[in-house]
Amino acid sequence: MSAAAALAARAEDDGKLIQQRKKDHIDICLHKRVEPHFGQSIFDKYELPYTSMPEIDYKTVSLKSKFFHWVVDAPLIISSMTGGEAHGRTINENLAKACNAEGIPFGLGSMRIINRYPEATHTFNVKEFCPDVPMFANIGLVQLNYGFGAREINNLIRAVRADGLFIHLNHTQEICQPEGDTNFAGLYAKLETVLPHIRVPVVIKGVGHGIERDAVERFAAMGVRWVDVSGTGGTSWAWIEGRRGKYDNEEQNLGYLMRDVGIPTDECLAEARGVPGVQLIAGGGLRNGIDCAKTLSLGAEMATAAMPFLKASLESAEAVREVIRRWKSEMRAALFASGCGNVESMRRKSLRRKSHL
Repeated sequence: MSAAAALAARAEDDGKLIQQRKKDHIDICLHKRVEPHFGQSIFDKYELPYTSMPEIDYKTVSLKSKFFHWVVDAPLIISSMTGGEAHGRTINENLAKACNAEGIPFGLGSMRIINRYPEATHTFNVKEFCPDVPMFANIGLVQLNYGFGAREINNLIRAVRADGLFIHLNHTQEICQPEGDTNFAGLYAKLETVLPHIRVPVVIKGVGHGIERDAVERFAAMGVRWVDVSGTGGTSWAWIEGRRGKYDNEEQNLGYLMRDVGIPTDECLAEARGVPGVQLIAGGGLRNGIDCAKTLSLGAEMATAAMPFLKASLESAEAVREVIRRWKSEMRAALFASGCGNVESMRRKSLRRKSHL
């Protein structure tokens, strides 16, 4: 076998491995526990800023929000889930259709597989179904140490006609992944070099383990304007990856031991709130529209979630729309109970901690 043929065969094997990993992720999320605080919400400890006299008409309560230069119908983003295997196309197409109908943004799953296995592009290429809302491509920051640069990233963006880019930080996930990419050295410098050459808006995104204020400040100094703190409290990607490994009991599963390592989402917001020039997205542990409304008062401009939409995304676009509509209704009710006619008014409110939690 020639060197070129051997390289092509290895790339195909890598692509198939990534496809299987993405399938594993979906199966594990659907059938196994991956949320350390399942059945609880880290936002339950906060009370809505209730008022007995809202002095507004409920029918006029607006969820309209600004996200980069887009005006969206609610401060909600459906976060990155998957792509690159059979379910990925179904999920992304249903999300695209639902989000376009409901006027909210959404993100694709990690897209590095396209670089190694171009045939997977069609599972992400769903922009035709969401012409009116922003769709974000997605790549791990660590890939800058594994052959990716501005050219490769822009190629991914062009391949799916994405409107923006999520760059995710996931070292805790990668060390628990049996075949993880774990060289995270020197990435601040590489990101600073790459950012000016990316042709679409960029969000730095956590993956359920949090982003601290110091990191947000360093990203801000590079020109990053939106950060999804995505803290602990929801799905643990360390635990998901750990479940893919071989172990006799949970105590031997590194992902289980690392499942709750990180910073809770509400603490991320409290830490990073007020970093000049940065707008925060609250991800990690949001379970309904009430939680979304609370994050606005905690310092978020937008809220995001994935797991609550996963099952619906495998069913149909209409099933996803039903969940989005429910979350919108819950968010609007929370604003009304707090005497807020719009999201900006909710952001000016302060939350109290419940005395018994």
